[in-house]
Amino acid sequence: MALLYVLLVLIWSTGFITGKLIVGLIDPNVFLSIRFVLAGLLFLAIALWQRRRFPAWQELPKHIIAGMLMNGFYLGFAYVAIAKGLPAGIMALIGALQPALVTLLAFLLIREKTSFKGILGMLVGMVGLVLVISPALELDMSHGGVTLLTFTLACAAIFALSLGVTYQKMSISSSDIFSSMAIQNLAASVVSIGFMLLLGETLFAVQLESFLLVIWGVLVLSGGGVFLMVWLLRKVRASQVSTMLLLAPPLAAVESYFLFSESMTTIQIIGFVVTIVGVYFSRAKL
Repeated sequence: MALLYVLLVLIWSTGFITGKLIVGLIDPNVFLSIRFVLAGLLFLAIALWQRRRFPAWQELPKHIIAGMLMNGFYLGFAYVAIAKGLPAGIMALIGALQPALVTLLAFLLIREKTSFKGILGMLVGMVGLVLVISPALELDMSHGGVTLLTFTLACAAIFALSLGVTYQKMSISSSDIFSSMAIQNLAASVVSIGFMLLLGETLFAVQLESFLLVIWGVLVLSGGGVFLMVWLLRKVRASQVSTMLLLAPPLAAVESYFLFSESMTTIQIIGFVVTIVGVYFSRAKL
């Protein structure tokens, strides 16, 4: 199980890197629309090939809602907020609240309880994440871009992700995962296409890098990362999975240091260590 957690965090962290790499090549919601359509078709093909059982018609709306929330609305709202000028550091700061929100929603909706030690470890991890993003946060605050609209969109994005994560633990968790993922990705594509049309996004540079990024998005981010997250959500507490994902932004900062020669300050390194300690503490047995 530990290896799966490591793999999830590694894959999830590359989503931040992919977001940087598509700049100038593919508009964000064009990328997401293509990614979700192809991922949906991939899971559909696997489900049909293996003759997996599909949800009953009355259960179908639940899978559609889960996919729209966890994929379409989460990434759609986040990208729109950033496109409207919200600094990435502020988006990351708001995103740091996601594990706590998942813990609250999981308790209210499915009565999932988290130990005091788990909550304390989560809070320590959140503090570490804030330290990691603090240099960018100081720079972002000086440039503005935080308006009522962008702040609301960012909060809506995190709420959509948190609700989508919790929704995965409800009645749809007993359904076949491949058929469910097919429905969820295709449903998310409808949301992304809507955002694409709303923002008038059309850019797709026809070159090798663009196609490689799409392949990475479909096979690794959706086919690997999101699939693994949904699978883990069916096996362990939702709050536990969300807390693990606190490690993704700090790891992305390390990856950016090597890939884009971005600097890492002492406070960021300390924050990374604090986040690791918090996540480990949250998972340690009583």
